[in-house]
Amino acid sequence: MSQQQDIPDAIVKVIEVVGSSPSSFSDAVRNAVSITAQSVHGIRGVEVLSSNADVDANGQLTIYKVDCKIAFVVDKS
Repeated sequence: MSQQQDIPDAIVKVIEVVGSSPSSFSDAVRNAVSITAQSVHGIRGVEVLSSNADVDANGQLTIYKVDCKIAFVVDKS
């Protein structure tokens, strides 16, 4: 994640979150970012570290999960 290079003199913090979705890995990433954005401002990037899914008794994927790093700019206030 090299977003810090895009913002001179910025401090970028990185947090790790897990997103989930019953639909897809892509939706799990979108959920991780959009829910994080409700309390964290200045998000600059996301990196997916790993992905996995729960499987039901019939062998069907039920919950898609992604472990993500989310980078955001620290306010200078």
